[in-house]
Amino acid sequence: MTNQQKTTHEYKNDFLSIVILPDQDRKPGTFLCCFSISLSRFRPISQGHFGICSNPAFKGLQLLRADVSAFAIKHDVTPRSSNGPACTGTSPRGDGWYHEDLMINNAPETFLPELLEFSVRDLLEKVLSVCAPDCAMPDDVSDPAKVQRYLESLSKGAAV
Repeated sequence: MTNQQKTTHEYKNDFLSIVILPDQDRKPGTFLCCFSISLSRFRPISQGHFGICSNPAFKGLQLLRADVSAFAIKHDVTPRSSNGPACTGTSPRGDGWYHEDLMINNAPETFLPELLEFSVRDLLEKVLSVCAPDCAMPDDVSDPAKVQRYLESLSKGAAV
């Protein structure tokens, strides 16, 4: 195993979790992307007006997988479906958490921080454009704790 295969990139707070980790069972350049979102944490922001199948957080998570696939292809990285519960133990579990995962092949280590930042921004834009369309998206989403505080402020402002 090369050094390239040892790095895990992650972004976690109480609202979302995105982890990109090397797939130790495959060749170098193969990574698992584990995407998770807490519907219960986003519920106050969405004000409970959406059912499970039309919930913006749930839909945002599904669309993220497609957007990450398109982003990867533009960077000559090959997205693939992962087989089985690839992200078990990595993604948060419990009431209200929903998950998507994706495998990417031929990914250089230098691509992963860009992919992580893209994933966070894309997911937040998708969800907030529906849940909080009048709120400005933070310019900097690199700090999970700051983004959590921002989302909590939206939750408090949306509380009825």
